[in-house]
Amino acid sequence: MNPLMRSPEPGRPPRYAVLFDPGTAAIALTAASAGLGAIGQANRAQAQAGQANYLSQVARNSQIAAERNAALARQQGDADVQRRQLETARLEGGQRAALAAQGGDVNSGSALDILGDTARAGATDAAALRSNAAYKAYNYEIQANDAAASANDDAYQAANATANLPYTIGSSLLGSASGIAGKFR
Repeated sequence: MNPLMRSPEPGRPPRYAVLFDPGTAAIALTAASAGLGAIGQANRAQAQAGQANYLSQVARNSQIAAERNAALARQQGDADVQRRQLETARLEGGQRAALAAQGGDVNSGSALDILGDTARAGATDAAALRSNAAYKAYNYEIQANDAAASANDDAYQAANATANLPYTIGSSLLGSASGIAGKFR
């Protein structure tokens, strides 16, 4: 007969039964569960960090787009102002020619008032165009700043998720070890 299957004393279970002690098996399963729990927490933290990094990059891209839009708004405003100034100069030139053709002095009297009104209207339009462009650019800058803040927050969350990982895993393992130790009491 196999020596492991012999009972040392009659009425006692064979020695091999000690290898399958239910208490030892429960402790081993609890330890395995703790290890798997820690791995799960590590995977969750890495997934959270990955998601936060992704969101951070999306926000950075939004920031870049908003900054470009601000620059384009300023450029468009400058082009609109130049176009309006050229239109005003062309209109003033046409008015000067028409007033001169009537034989009057274009540098005095009502002719000068007409030219002055045209110049003021052109300057007012140019200032409005410049102001509108600055307002648009400002709104894009606000969007860029908001996106930058969001990107920084998401990057912080990603760093925090990975930085706290050892503490989270350690806490989980310590709690499980406490549970295992309780089984020995």
